[in-house]
Parts: sequence; structure tokens; C-alpha cells
Amino acid sequence: MDLSVWRSRLKELPLGELFLYQEVGSTNSAAENHIKTGAPAFSLILADTQTAGRGRHGRTWETRAGKALAFSIILYPEPGLLTPETLGKLSGLGALAVAETLIEDYQLEAEIKWPNDVLVEGKKVCGVLVDVHWAGNQLKDVVLGIGINVSRGSVPEERDLHFPAACLEDLAGRDISRLELLVKVMLSLLKWYPELSSELFTTAWQERLAYKNEVVVLKTGKKIIDQGKVLGISNEGSLILHSNSGAERRYQTGEIQLRLVDRF
Repeated sequence: MDLSVWRSRLKELPLGELFLYQEVGSTNSAAENHIKTGAPAFSLILADTQTAGRGRHGRTWETRAGKALAFSIILYPEPGLLTPETLGKLSGLGALAVAETLIEDYQLEAEIKWPNDVLVEGKKVCGVLVDVHWAGNQLKDVVLGIGINVSRGSVPEERDLHFPAACLEDLAGRDISRLELLVKVMLSLLKWYPELSSELFTTAWQERLAYKNEVVVLKTGKKIIDQGKVLGISNEGSLILHSNSGAERRYQTGEIQLRLVDRF
């Protein structure tokens, strides 16, 4: 990874500071350190290798050199935009940016598995991790982390997978430039961020939502909390479920896992 080439290309985008590394433990953790030193909004933290990348539910995610994209974006509260009320949409923001890019630029039928994964042909190609930091009851800052499986070697061994996964190059049947993919994803994210609180954003997420009208199981850890048909996404980013009990229920992201019934 030639950091000078990546830096030159990324400087063309309207971002904050660029922090590019050959190797870090976690880009989200590195972002938190840069927040402490005053990094501005939309600063980008990128690593060729992650040795201790973090996923949801306390899982680790290793990023091998040259095989994947692992990056984080720093965000700060903005009245009428990024507020405690719109936090539930941030995982959808990252997933929507990736899904839209894959559909429009790589002709891959990408879908968003609520709340934070991007699927192609039913397999995970991208995950999003949102770390929120508070000062008492005041929202302080947010780190939006995104990991994308690009080349062979980016997908863990099957025995280590919690959900079927694949890489983009296998699915697209061609080589994919990680740098150009990153630029396209960032352009989509920059386009959608100002729409975070709008119905337009929610509609775009809904259009790409996986498992609509299919029966899923919701779990926290090993505990099943509900089962029912996926109806859509609320304006706050919650999952709308028609429960098998007959009630319509809404679930915020938290630590909920979603699976199709036949994959449970």
C-alpha cells in the first residue's frame, strides 16, 4: 500500500484530516485517539492491516494487508442532523453508502441486513461499527467504522464465521481497486450524510433492505427475543417487525442479532 498515492487521491475529497497507516490495532480505536487531539469532523482513519479490529458483540475482525478496506470516520453532533435522535441511523448511513456504491458502480445486487451489514447474494461483504461517546447525557462524538471484504484472503475461514461471507472480487468476477472503491463509498457517504434526518434517507435504506416480508429471528446473545416478518425501517432507524404474536414492534440496534428462520 503506497500511502502517498492514497493520500494524494483522498485529498481530492472534502474530508477533515487524513490518518493513513500500514498497520493499527483498530481504526475505530485510532480514531478515538485522534479525537482527543482535536481531529476535525469527517477525518478519515485508514489502515492496510488491522490486528485487532472490532465488530459488534465483542467480536474481533482481522484485516490482512492488501485484501480489504478498514476505515473509520470521525463525526460530531450537529443540530438538526447528528443528534441523539438520529444515532440509530448511523449504521444505516455506512451500509447505505457501501450498498449504493456496489449497485451503481460494480453492478452487484447489494442489500442491507439490519442494522449494519451489507450482503451480496446473501453473503456478508461489509460490516459497520458505530462507537458513540458521551459526556454525561451530552453526545460528544461518534466514530463510524466500516470494513469491506475486497479480495480473496479477506474472508475468515468458514469455521470462524458467524454468518456466510464473501469477497467482492469473487462476486464481481474481476479485480477491484481498493482505493477507487474507498473514494466511491466516501462520495456516497458524503452525499447521504446531510440527508440523515430526512425521509429520503429512510426511503433509500428501505429500498435496499434485506429480508423484507421474510420471517426472521431476533436474538441477544443466545436468547431469542422475538420472531416475525420484517416490515421495514422507521424514521429513527429502528426495525419494524410484525411479530408472530400479532403485534407490530420496533427494535433499536443495540446488541440485537437478526437471522432468517432457516439460518437460525
